[in-house]
Amino acid sequence: MAIFEEKSKKNGSFIPEKQTPIFDEKSMHKEKVKKEKKVRVKPSFADMSPYVDITANGYIELRDEDGYFEIVQLTSKDIYSQNSDDREKDIFLLAYFFQWYLYDIKIIPLNFPVDTSSQQRHLLKKLKKETREAYRYFLQQKLDELIFIETERTNREYYMLVYADDEFTLQTRLNHVYRLLQPVLPVVHLNDQKKINIVYKINNLNSKNKSAKGAN
Repeated sequence: MAIFEEKSKKNGSFIPEKQTPIFDEKSMHKEKVKKEKKVRVKPSFADMSPYVDITANGYIELRDEDGYFEIVQLTSKDIYSQNSDDREKDIFLLAYFFQWYLYDIKIIPLNFPVDTSSQQRHLLKKLKKETREAYRYFLQQKLDELIFIETERTNREYYMLVYADDEFTLQTRLNHVYRLLQPVLPVVHLNDQKKINIVYKINNLNSKNKSAKGAN
């Protein structure tokens, strides 16, 4: 089919019929480029942290009314040193706890440095009073060993996070945890400083370990 169709003449010349363009720019719609909204970076960690504060009861409050949680330490056992009856009893009690307790919990293992500060203070006091060279050498050797252990060795500790929507419910659930786990994994209450150390470690896994102080 011809683009131009010659149907009429005028003064001996052909007059083409009104041409129809193949591409009509009027029918083209320019797509608007959507500008992506810039993500606003919050100025500090406190603005983005899921933790708000520690309450008067020692519970950690979560942001956006997500409730509260408490951190307790679980005293681990060496199951290989137990006889078969004690081991089976502990397994049964732990299985019963997980079947009965249906609320949110989280168990976290963390490595913390061995705390030998009290032993070091004791040896330093003795060193100041001791005048005999042979005893001073022995005390200094023991002190160096404690410093090495605190610097190079770590303890594997286990913590449980217990959650609830309000403080009263959290206290009730903690009472259940204490009662059910005490025979198999004795629960240790922690002070605020130890909880802060644990929260710091959870959010900075590659950071240098802080002291394990804080268990009551």
